[in-house]
Amino acid sequence: MKDLYIVFGSETKLLKPLFNKENVSFIRIYNNKIPLKLSNSIDVNSFKQFKLEFEKAFNLAKPKKIIFIGAAFMTQNKLFFQEEESHVNDILKVNIIDYVKYVHYLLPFMIKIRAGQFVYLSSFRATATSRGISLYGASKAFGEKFFEIIGKENAALGVNSGSIRMGYFDGRMTNIMSEDKIKSFKMSVGNRKLGTSEDLLKAIDFMIENNYTNGGTIELTGGISYN
Repeated sequence: MKDLYIVFGSETKLLKPLFNKENVSFIRIYNNKIPLKLSNSIDVNSFKQFKLEFEKAFNLAKPKKIIFIGAAFMTQNKLFFQEEESHVNDILKVNIIDYVKYVHYLLPFMIKIRAGQFVYLSSFRATATSRGISLYGASKAFGEKFFEIIGKENAALGVNSGSIRMGYFDGRMTNIMSEDKIKSFKMSVGNRKLGTSEDLLKAIDFMIENNYTNGGTIELTGGISYN
């Protein structure tokens, strides 16, 4: 039996090395960009399609453990009153509603085999707020609290849950930023560098392997100064 990883938001390059794991299988949930096909992965882009593929994989492969990694998010680039209603609805859907939907669906399967793990990729913006991130910051705070309580409710049933609060990482958010902006970010971090895939994957593995992280949040910010 293999572990089954479900990666919600699989487009991020930070998670690309994750798919090199041996003796595991993946269901990757993507938005617009179709991932490169991998022999160990099934790719879907809707909840309906996910349910069909997951139930087939669950019944045929009988996974040893189900691991959900929540990497999907939608950013906010304007003050709240400036945002179009359609974009507000999209942010709420991706950042909150979809997470609730996937967790509610997956929990009975995890409980059935008494082996599940939720890893939510959060942001330091869940606690360090600023102008222009009202929906983004609030949704990350919601996610942290939601997954904290999911862990408290279900750990006795074999399902653990926690969050990784990420700082400035070299990922899709920095792809649209100027060099000066990126340099400024680096200077605000204690070790003067952006986070990497290796940093993130080590934290994910630690949370999966150490059940006593249940209900908690790992700070993965490199020591950001908010002054």
